[in-house]
Amino acid sequence: TINPQPPQQLLTYSGLPFCISITTPQLPQPPVTSGGIYSVTPPIPGFNSATGVITPSSLPAGSYTVRYTIPFSASGCLPVNAEEIVIIKPYNTIAAGIDRTTCINSAITTITLATTGATGATVTGLPTGVSSSWSGNILTISGTPTASGTFTYTVTTTGGCPPATTTGTIIVTPLNTIAAGTSQTVCINNAISPIT
Repeated sequence: TINPQPPQQLLTYSGLPFCISITTPQLPQPPVTSGGIYSVTPPIPGFNSATGVITPSSLPAGSYTVRYTIPFSASGCLPVNAEEIVIIKPYNTIAAGIDRTTCINSAITTITLATTGATGATVTGLPTGVSSSWSGNILTISGTPTASGTFTYTVTTTGGCPPATTTGTIIVTPLNTIAAGTSQTVCINNAISPIT
């Protein structure tokens, strides 16, 4: 008896990559051929080799290689394998916002906030002349404000699971002003008029 080789297998999980906040079990799509077993590297305690189910919230963030194998005994031929890389993304974090006080038209002391798990960040509420940038898990806020007032800024990470936010305050004080001086001419021993 010559048994046919089982067809090429496909192993896929819908919705990859998974956020670590997902608490519902994630099943792979049904295999082309039944009778196989699932395995995972690195090992997951309690992994169900019959179903290949993965619950992201119960695992450390990282990359897992799931394999579906139809062994020799089931196929009658050489083993057939299919693999899928399952990525579980970590929670985003961001450092607490930092407050700054400066005079108008004077540069603020640069604000740097560390992030984790993000691919970027957006900032709203900055005064005119102040901007932000994100690179290498560091958000930087810098610049020279050209408007006075109290500005509450909000930072929101992007590309994470889920986004993290923080706020801070930038106080920009206006320049000191004083009215022009006035001149008076009086005789000695006579009071001058009050100057205000």
